[in-house]
Amino acid sequence: MSARQQFVAKNGRAQVSVDGQIPVSLQQLLFGNDDSDDGKQLDADRLAERYQACMKKAICAMSIGGRYVALAYESRFMLLEWGQADGRGDCQLVSLGNDAAMADEAITALYCMDIYTPQPQRRGAGSVCVVAGYSSGYMRVFSAHGHLLTAHQFHPQPLIRIRLRMPLPDTSRQRMTAGESEEMNLTFQDGTMASVDGRSLYLALRLCLSEAADDSAGPMFQYKKWAFDLHTPRVSDAVSFGPAMRDPLAQLAKHEHTSSPHVAEATARFLVAPCHGDAAFGVFATSEDAAAAVSAVAVAGKMAARVTGAVLSMAKSYFRRSTALSESGQSTPSRTDAGTRVPCVMAVRDSPRKVLSIALSPESYALAALTDSLGRVMVVDLESCEVVDMLKGLRGSQCAWMESTESDKEQCVFVVVYAARRGVVEVYGLGAEGQLQASVSVGQGWTLVQGPTQPLGGSLVVETAGSERRATQPVPATCVLLGDNGRIARISA
Repeated sequence: MSARQQFVAKNGRAQVSVDGQIPVSLQQLLFGNDDSDDGKQLDADRLAERYQACMKKAICAMSIGGRYVALAYESRFMLLEWGQADGRGDCQLVSLGNDAAMADEAITALYCMDIYTPQPQRRGAGSVCVVAGYSSGYMRVFSAHGHLLTAHQFHPQPLIRIRLRMPLPDTSRQRMTAGESEEMNLTFQDGTMASVDGRSLYLALRLCLSEAADDSAGPMFQYKKWAFDLHTPRVSDAVSFGPAMRDPLAQLAKHEHTSSPHVAEATARFLVAPCHGDAAFGVFATSEDAAAAVSAVAVAGKMAARVTGAVLSMAKSYFRRSTALSESGQSTPSRTDAGTRVPCVMAVRDSPRKVLSIALSPESYALAALTDSLGRVMVVDLESCEVVDMLKGLRGSQCAWMESTESDKEQCVFVVVYAARRGVVEVYGLGAEGQLQASVSVGQGWTLVQGPTQPLGGSLVVETAGSERRATQPVPATCVLLGDNGRIARISA
């Protein structure tokens, strides 16, 4: 087991605890053999250097709470369990996979997805899936044991980001906001986005995991395709942040209104960071609904025929409430379809500033942290579409979000920044000052990884004792550091 190490801020308000290690034997499985170009076996030092270089290029994702960690390198991926229950100790191998269909196909995006399971005693590796995006545009979903569950090519461009967006619950009734659904958003290199209906995806994957799916036909689910009115062939990042807030009391509570009436009335809103042009980032919005590309009627038929028990109850709940379902069949456009065009309603033009990445806060805060090419981190309010904080001196940084788990602390959510060049983790509070709460020196060679807060299917409505409730509630946001030497560290404040 790896030796534990702890880095603590001078003011004691944050700490980074190195609790885990990916063993060299598992790194060898992911990164390949240890032979040099001339066929000779590498010595221990050169082998460590090779694995260190590979780890810097690897893509990492983690499950809720960090119990499971997914890693991808070139066309291979592996799922690891970090410790047993406390998330400490050496990582254990759960599965290893390589499902590239072409010789030059590589994994370009990764998501470690928890799936809601009604029976708590059955939760574990069986309720986790690995979602991999490929340079060919394919999205492939694997079970925790490495079995391919489904594969779809929504767009023939490299898939660069995979995110799960959840609707806000109505806290008074523990139900989701009317008209909203979970969605898995897939961002492609040219700026196209596919939004997969989360509830139909959940039901389809539950069928696959329970081996109830029809072997003669793969699972089907709804998705919508969006194309942004860009003048650039590539984007650095793009996110969907859902429809505009419809509750006037909730808007008044924020003491501010959106800067554009087009955004206030939008049914779909997006934040896009183009690679070229004079815009650092733009807000794209539309009040038109994109046509569903795949009919969910076939899924409904499978639900009625195959699903039983608590899942059937949720399936009935979904199909009864979903306004997207129709008794009539819907056409299925080709994967090269351009998608519904979404116009730009506002843009921040500050050349040569370019946004490099976007990190979304937990849904209840409606914020986003944007890193840019000038060493700044901008915090954007997604309802007003205004920059509310600007953090400076953070060139080459990585961003994530973290929530306080202690009820006596006034600050509930923090922006976590890893300044890679300085080897420092900085934790910022929100507000007029954008105050630095703590700074922890951890050294160079780390990658900041954001953990999800809700499982796929978490917003479904379940019936218990004659009452209805949301399947799960969000857990506090967490993030970890993955070192190029295989160490894993938790961040707490």
